[in-house]
Amino acid sequence: MPTWLGFIWTSPNTLIGLLLGLFTFQMPSVRDGAVIFDRRRRGLTWLMPRFRRTAMTVGFVILSAEPVSGRLLAHERWHIRQFCAWGPLFIPVYFLLAIPFGYRRHPMEIRAQIAAGERAPARPDDARR
Repeated sequence: MPTWLGFIWTSPNTLIGLLLGLFTFQMPSVRDGAVIFDRRRRGLTWLMPRFRRTAMTVGFVILSAEPVSGRLLAHERWHIRQFCAWGPLFIPVYFLLAIPFGYRRHPMEIRAQIAAGERAPARPDDARR
């Protein structure tokens, strides 16, 4: 799917991400094809580590309790790809899959971890998807 079409398809999610970004009480930066709130831990990003989370992506928006780069950026960029594919269905599908799989075995998280090099693929051909 072309990026511009994915951007339109997931724009409702991006709007939600921007609204959540307001609760970080900071100005975002725009880089690596995303709006990123990672300047300092304030508001929502201050709460994230208390729930054992470093970052979350909503549409084309990344909210993070630490600077977004390297593997963390690759992981969150994969979620942006997933948002482009699923559009407004991403959030309900993500939460529905969380019921049987939880976070550690969540298929969308596993794919993002493989894409970021945080986890080895279960099968060699999984790395190419």
